Amino acid sequence: MKKIIIVLSLFLSINASAVNKDFFNNVIIANVNQSIDSSTNLIILIEQGDQQAAKISFSNLVRDWKKVEATYLLGDLNEDYLDTPRYIDIFHGNNEDIKPQLDLIIESDDDLSYAIYKHSHKTINALEYILFSKDISTPRVKAIALIMAKSISSYLTEILDGYQTHQTQFLKNEQYASAILLNALVAGTYKLKEWRIGDVAGLSKKYKGEPNNHRAEYALSGNSILAIKSILATHQQVINSNKYKDFGDIAREFGANKEIDTAIRNLKKSIASANKIQDENFVGIQGQALYNATNALMKSYYISLMDRLGFVSKVLDADGD
Repeated sequence: MKKIIIVLSLFLSINASAVNKDFFNNVIIANVNQSIDSSTNLIILIEQGDQQAAKISFSNLVRDWKKVEATYLLGDLNEDYLDTPRYIDIFHGNNEDIKPQLDLIIESDDDLSYAIYKHSHKTINALEYILFSKDISTPRVKAIALIMAKSISSYLTEILDGYQTHQTQFLKNEQYASAILLNALVAGTYKLKEWRIGDVAGLSKKYKGEPNNHRAEYALSGNSILAIKSILATHQQVINSNKYKDFGDIAREFGANKEIDTAIRNLKKSIASANKIQDENFVGIQGQALYNATNALMKSYYISLMDRLGFVSKVLDADGD
């Protein structure tokens, strides 16, 4: 069972715009647009059969998708979009082993429109397996990879459309916008610390003392640290940007200078720790340092900043595998 942190309410009377249009466009919309561009480029390279270039493009997609995922707020604006991320990414949310299933699909003669019917078969996780363990010069493998890449691109476009549709709703309710944005930061750092770092380095409760690099999010393609760096870079966009009014600026407006300064300091430590790690040496002293830094970051959000701003939170048990 995993602990999922849910922000219930905000008691502050906020007179300023908590998250303004510049923030929304520069972070939320810009990151989704970049991920769509990356997915489109990947589709082109797969169509061309250029596997090496496609692998590089896949890394770009990982980087850009993690930015979208790190601040995914659309499900809070419209529950119809709650499950959309799971159609793109099944890391830590699906117990099935899709690799043998994909092998059977490749080896069979079944029509692909029928064979690839599961959402999990069309995720970024499935595409990683195909691009980094199969040969896309084989027509059937290439066709499968295209189905996956096009599905990911389609859902990313759906996310963009959803944000554009609900932009006014998000911007006009500053209390709710603040609540769901801080909740995204808290929940995201929990998953970062426990799932993406702790489970790999043998520091989480589930795998205490049992490190294993193969548990990393993108162990096959070697993009796990890249994903972590991208998530942390997105947090920097949210709380410490000099290009637009960000959440850090809002926190300062309401007297949380000390708390946001601590969060920014812990974020910088997390980024510095991540920059020292490669996927192959994730386990050990460097992994411990990154785990500690992201744990401090989570506490900065969950205990200090949330309390100072007057949020009330509740921790719920939820399946996380």
